[in-house]
This record gives sequence, C-alpha cells and structure tokens, in this order.
Amino acid sequence: MRADSHRLSILSDPLPIPRASVQYPVFSSSPVAVSDLSPPLKLQSYSLPSQVSYQELARFFRRHPDALGVLITEDNAEDRPENKAINRNASTPIGMVSQQRLNQWRSQRDLWRNALQRPLAQHVAWWQAASQYVQIEDWLPLQDAIDRLLEEQVEEEPADASNLSEPIVIITATGAKLCDRNHLFAAYTRLIRAQQKALVEPAIETLRRQQQLILDAIGDGVYGVDLQGNATFINPAAAQMIGWEPQALIGKSMHQVLHHSRPDHSPYPREACPIYAAFQDGIIHRVSEEVFWRKDGSCFPVEYISTPMRDEQGKLVGAVVAFRDITQRKWAEAILQRTNEELEQRVRDRTIELQQANEQLKELSELRSRVVTMVCHEFRNPLNNILLSVSSLERYGAQLTPEQKGHYLLGIQDNVERMTQMIDAILIIGRVEAKRIEPQPSQFDLIPFCRDLMAEIAGEIQHPRLQFTCRFKRLLVTLDQCLLRSILTNILTNAIRYTPAPGKIQFKVLKQHHQIVFQITDQGIGIPPEDLPYLFEPFQRGRNVSNIAGTGLGLNIVKRFVDLHGGQINVSSQLGQGTTFQVSLPLHLPVCG
Repeated sequence: MRADSHRLSILSDPLPIPRASVQYPVFSSSPVAVSDLSPPLKLQSYSLPSQVSYQELARFFRRHPDALGVLITEDNAEDRPENKAINRNASTPIGMVSQQRLNQWRSQRDLWRNALQRPLAQHVAWWQAASQYVQIEDWLPLQDAIDRLLEEQVEEEPADASNLSEPIVIITATGAKLCDRNHLFAAYTRLIRAQQKALVEPAIETLRRQQQLILDAIGDGVYGVDLQGNATFINPAAAQMIGWEPQALIGKSMHQVLHHSRPDHSPYPREACPIYAAFQDGIIHRVSEEVFWRKDGSCFPVEYISTPMRDEQGKLVGAVVAFRDITQRKWAEAILQRTNEELEQRVRDRTIELQQANEQLKELSELRSRVVTMVCHEFRNPLNNILLSVSSLERYGAQLTPEQKGHYLLGIQDNVERMTQMIDAILIIGRVEAKRIEPQPSQFDLIPFCRDLMAEIAGEIQHPRLQFTCRFKRLLVTLDQCLLRSILTNILTNAIRYTPAPGKIQFKVLKQHHQIVFQITDQGIGIPPEDLPYLFEPFQRGRNVSNIAGTGLGLNIVKRFVDLHGGQINVSSQLGQGTTFQVSLPLHLPVCG
C-alpha cells in the first residue's frame, strides 16, 4: 500500500474511543508531553547521508514503502556513500525528504532523470531544509505541540497546501524521528476523548472546538455519517471539493449528494456503496478509484477510506469517510501511460523497420550470391568455346584452311561479344540496384522516335518483317529517351530472335488516358507456361530456346527500366504461336530542375 493510502487509513478514524490496548494518561497536575504518546505516534527514524544519490533514495523508498520520509544528515566517516546503510541513530538532520515529495519529483521525468545519479546535496531545493519543516521536541507539552502545528498550517499559503501532508520531525533523546502529523492529531484526539470523563461540562465545548480545528486543518476531505447515511459532520476541505457549504450538508444523505452515480452516469445503488458497507459489516473499506459528484453536476476522481465508527460500548453508530481528489495524479498517470504507449509504438515501428532492413539485406545477399553463381555458369560456356577454338588453332593451324580458321576466329569473336554483353548488362543491373540510374525525362515526339528505332533494327535483318502501327501522326511525351530505347530494343530484338522467318512482328503504339502503351506481338516459338512467372529474373531463359543466342539478362533490365518510369509490363504467350509484350508508361514524367 502506498504511504499516502496508509495516512488516509489513520486519518479516517479521528474520533473513535481509544482502544484498551493503548493507555493514554489522564489529566494530572503536570501537562502531558509528546513523549508520553510515543507508541501511538509510530515514530520512524530513517536517515541517509547527504552524499547519497537520488537513485539510492528512490531505492530506499522501494525497500521501505511504509516510510514517511528520510532525514538527511551531514556526511561523515560512518555515513560514507559507499556504505549507504540506513542510519537509525542519526545526528541532528540538515533536511528531510518525504515520500510524497519524491513522488512529485519523479513525475517530472526529465528533471528526475538528470538528477538520478547526483547526490542529494547538489539539489538542496528539492528537499526541505531543517528551517522549513516542523520540528517538535518530545518534552514539549502536547497542547503546545498541537498549537504550533496548527499555527504552521494556518500560515501555509494555498499554493503550499501539499505541505499540510508532509511529516513532522520529533526531537527525542535518541535523535530526530519522523511522525505523521495526522498520527499526532489522531493521538491527541484520542487523548482528549480518554480525558473527557475527567472534564467538567464547560470543557466539552472546548473539546468540540479542538476537534473542529483539527478537521479544519486537515487538507483531505473528511465527513461522518450516521447509520442512515446522513452527514453528522464535514470538514471545510470536503465541502469545498464538492461545492457545498458545510452547514448545508448536515443531516443530508451523503450518498445522494456526492456518490449517487458511477462515472458513466449510471445509478450507483446505495446497497453496493462501500461507504455504507463500513457501518454494516464493521470493516474498513478502501477504494482507490471512484468518482464523487459536485453540486454543479461535474465529477472528479477520488480515493477514499470508509471506517466504521463506534460508541463507548463498541456499538456501530456510523462511519467516517476520508477522501482525496486524485485528478492531478490521474492526469500524470495518463500522461505517463500515453508516453509509454508512444515509446512502445516507436520501438515496435523501429523493430519492424530493422526487420525489413534485415530482410532486404538478406534478399540482396541471396541475390548477389545467385548472380555470382549464374555469372560464373554463363561465362563458363563462352570461355570453354574460346579455349577450344584457340586450342584447335594451335594444334591444327597448319592443317586448317583459311575458311576454317576464319570460322574459329568468328566463333571466338561471337563468344567475346556475348561475354561483353553480359558484363554490360550486369553493370547496368548493379547501377540500378545502387540507385545510380535515375530517369532523365525530356519532351519529344514519340512517332519519329519509334520509326527511327524500327529503321535501325530492320536494317540488321534480311527481310523487313517489322510492322509499325500508330493512329497518331504526332504524339508528345516526356520520358527518358535512353531508357525507353533500351526497353523497346530489347523486346523487339527478342521478338526477331525467337521468330523464325518469315514470321511478322507487330509493333503498336496506343494512348490510353494518361498513359502510353507499347504493344509488341510476334509469331515466334512462344514461352512455356511454367517459365512465365520467372521470366524477368536474371539469367532466366525459356527451356525451349535451344541454341538461340542470349544472355538471359535483357528482360530483367527491361523490367527495372519500366519500374524506374513507374510503369508496368505484362506478357502473354502461347507455346508455338507467339508472344505479346505490353509496356504501359506514364505519358509525362516530371522534369527535374
């Protein structure tokens, strides 16, 4: 349980008759001193040297969750930071840190993180110096001690209302000790009740005034109810929180006043209310998160304790409720929760990014390994052919005719050109992978561009089998001419290479919306259906190409160049009847610069 919840458990029982287990002195000729109440006050004597870090201070409170606070002492030979042991017989303290104040600091995450490793002595403003907290000597008469405490609380500014919950320091013969001020109030109240029988009738009114002063001085809301749930008393703090005048609440059903509905505005039955359960089952009921309602209809989150109240004969006569507005705490918790969720989401996003990067690296590594393997395999055949031709020329050169020698040399030249083409293609693929090739669009007329390209390709074959079709006489586009030339040249030369004469190749240019479509249809050998899914992978060739020359890299380059334009390429084929390639590109690419 948190320290402030423990304080509420004491605060909620200020009026019951003292239990027989605790003996309080009655009026005598000498006044009662604070030391006479030592057992009920539950004094604590935790202390740490000023050179201890704030991290060690937080660790101390985690080990001692019931500690009210820690007294700070000057560092000495016995209290060096390396020892960091709790000194229960500390010398005169120089300051104090309460658990409540530490929790407030920790909500300031940036400041707390910066001060975490620093000693307490470097942040004196973060703890109360000896001149700031209340010190009471245990030999002081109890009445004087209470008067001093009340004067201190009356003088507190509204902005310093949190100091009303700070522990006080009791100076004893064995050293300074911490005390919950509410314990002192409660002990004093019980003492007064124990002495009531010795008082004359006029003193009863004095006692009531003292109790009212105590209630008025308590910063938390406190009120009492009888067995019918009607208010018998209420302190100003409680009345102010719910927007009522204290006297207007006396005799009213407090359930109907402040606890009639749940946070979702649904009715809160009285039978289910923990406040009323306290004077029915005689058990203390603690609730950490509910809402109380103000007079204006608004609500606020609270934590409260409902403690049964008994008369002198031990009979239940009602309950005392102590509550606290936890709006600020809920706000801080919500911010912390949201910050944690945002941080967790960033971690998840970053993890996904790293996983994707790792997958990409893995794929790139596998691709490079596969490319190297395929390159070695593809280079082996032309190198073997060159080696065989050179060996034949060396061994049989004298016996070969000039025509035969020319045939060997032509074979060497063809294989060298094949390897050169593969090297050029691999270099292009590498540049695309490294993003060193970017489209350089410019505006030009597509029709003469395609006719010139057809003339260049048609001039390399014996029969003009290429047929160009376009219904436009002029068609302006903004594309990369170099990349487009490579795309069309690869597809057209493949169509010629895999279409036996006299098969025709149809080359059509269409305009569809904001796209330009190139459609190339041949009457060649076609592509096996099982090869189509892998058609654009490096070194991939149809299994029916037989001895037709090719590197298997052209269509991979075509696909990459189409992607650079933000376009699409589709292929359809029937084995033995022909193939159709369709390339769709945007009509106009944005011109850089």
